[in-house]
Amino acid sequence: MKSLLSLLIKGKKLRHPWPTRLLHWSYAPAVLAGILSGFYITRPSRVHGFTNMDSARKTHFIAQYVLISSYLARVYYAYSAKNYREIIPDLKDIVRMPEFLKYQLFLTSKKPKFPKYNPGQKIVYTSFALLIPVQIVTGLGLYVTKRFQKPATLAGGLNPLRKLHYLASVSISALAAGHIYFALTDSLKKLKSIFTGYK
Repeated sequence: MKSLLSLLIKGKKLRHPWPTRLLHWSYAPAVLAGILSGFYITRPSRVHGFTNMDSARKTHFIAQYVLISSYLARVYYAYSAKNYREIIPDLKDIVRMPEFLKYQLFLTSKKPKFPKYNPGQKIVYTSFALLIPVQIVTGLGLYVTKRFQKPATLAGGLNPLRKLHYLASVSISALAAGHIYFALTDSLKKLKSIFTGYK
């Protein structure tokens, strides 16, 4: 079995180690379930995939705890494996942003080469990393209002906190759309690597 696996991956480059893949496929469904159930709770509609408020609330409840645990695990892994350096944009990414945008806006057919992630991906991933804690804290402030009063106090009450939570949801939805777009338009080999680990 080991030799067969070695034969299959021979000559291929490891792009995503198994912890990265495992955590990606933990928080990705949690984010999607949280967004759809949250939008249903805000404005019930069968378009979000739910038929009643009870199922939407239960889904939202489960999704929030999966998201919290997988997010914390991902932050810990990024720090311990030092791979946060691949995700956070640096000066080189800012300098090369016009080149990246020129290709993305179809102003040139020449595809620029970047390291593991292009500037757009780095901005999307870093924005996720910053917005998800906002989503978690505001969500907990709405869910456990008596024990977790600080977010509501800072926001100026439950209604402003609810608006902030909703705004974070819309922003995360936009980022998720950007992430999917970049994943589908970049490279098939890179896309496959989130499943297999290898490029």
